[in-house]
Amino acid sequence: MMTNELLVYSLKSGMVLALLYLPYVLMLRRERFFRLNRMALLGMVLVSAVLPLCRVSYSVDADEPVTTIVETQDLAFRTEAMIVEASPWDVWQWLTSFYLIGVAVALGYRAYQLLLVRRVIVRGSLWRQREADGTTIYCHAGDGPSFSWMHSIVISQQDYEQNSREVLLHEQAHICCGHSFDILLLTAVKVLQWWNPVAYLLDKSLRDVHEYEADDYVLQQGVSLSAYQALLARKAVQGASLAFANNFNRSSVMKRIDMMRRPPSSPWMRGKLLYVVPILAVTLMVSARPVFEPLILLDGEEISGDHLKQFPKDSIDHVEVLKGKSATTFYGAKGRGGAIVVTTKKTSPASTKDDNLSAMDIEAPHFIGGNDAANKYIREHLEYPEEAVEHNIQARVDMTAIVEVDGNLTNVHAAIGKLNEDYPKEYYPYIRQILKAAEDMAKSMPQWEPARQHGKAVRAKVTFPLFYRLD
Repeated sequence: MMTNELLVYSLKSGMVLALLYLPYVLMLRRERFFRLNRMALLGMVLVSAVLPLCRVSYSVDADEPVTTIVETQDLAFRTEAMIVEASPWDVWQWLTSFYLIGVAVALGYRAYQLLLVRRVIVRGSLWRQREADGTTIYCHAGDGPSFSWMHSIVISQQDYEQNSREVLLHEQAHICCGHSFDILLLTAVKVLQWWNPVAYLLDKSLRDVHEYEADDYVLQQGVSLSAYQALLARKAVQGASLAFANNFNRSSVMKRIDMMRRPPSSPWMRGKLLYVVPILAVTLMVSARPVFEPLILLDGEEISGDHLKQFPKDSIDHVEVLKGKSATTFYGAKGRGGAIVVTTKKTSPASTKDDNLSAMDIEAPHFIGGNDAANKYIREHLEYPEEAVEHNIQARVDMTAIVEVDGNLTNVHAAIGKLNEDYPKEYYPYIRQILKAAEDMAKSMPQWEPARQHGKAVRAKVTFPLFYRLD
């Protein structure tokens, strides 16, 4: 179940990421608000990660007219074994498995890239130097690409001899801004959303902003614009860059040079970022779910939650909680929010408006002849509908009835206790047959010995479970 939820989460997160990122491409990516753009992109990642976990809901009145399914069910004491056939995988399970395989492959590939960066840093260096700010500089032979990762800078011997100031300033900017942590965050996103092209596009946009921010820092330190642009042009033809590292020659040189030449953006352009407000509002509205209050039944009678809180706990025999199909099958639309079925102990008086009933000094009603006679009668008269047997329908049924002062059963009612599984809708008619058969059996029972209070016969409620099981 958790794997299915992970796939659903990935899909929802990917949709939110796409909704937030596409307007950024149209309105903000060419503005010279490097830090703001970086925070905006990281914010999109965080919002897309958190928003699918939010549970926005609104209350719905479920008291519209409904047709409640039959109010009785039956019991069968025999049969304990149950054979469950393994169902073939559905499309959802195949998709989940495919997604998890992709996550595993992506995670392995990213781990390999990370190890490769570390190996390149420590291997083949001519010398290393520890700086006062905690940065370690590794000088490598030749004219390979310079890059930085976390607190390490790799610079080629040629760059160190000819352009050490520009290159080191650039890489130190990456380290000071914490760009490596951004890369780790986006790596996690690309692992969970390996299927989502928007995740890769956003990663590229963030890397571009990293370079813009580092380039801007270098120019602020007094480096000549023309000399720095010429250096970028020469470095653009060097070998391939490392995936995880902040590479000096990463990203399109023409885009970086163009961004350096652009005039500062007007401060009012920051207002474009407000586009996220309506997008988030719409996303929350679309993802909002209606919340239905649960149906609460006390011995078959609908009550409020406050009434249940005030009911004596020692009078409750057991409580069944039904969700999803189990609730709507037996209680229609009223069960959309689930159902709480509370059954009181046998000694509880009938839940009626009769003021002369008391829960004290009650002698419980019973079947004449005792429990053995009751079980015998049930086994002889309880029917297990043939179609329900053919479809392996099994259930527990909680029977309730009022034993009148003359011993007759009235207000016969059955509440579903627990189904062995959530049956598809086409099985509902067979479940109704079970309920109808149980109701008929209870109504046909002979007179009971009524409950007595201070020696006087009184009306009382009786409850007992029935079990439909197959050998």
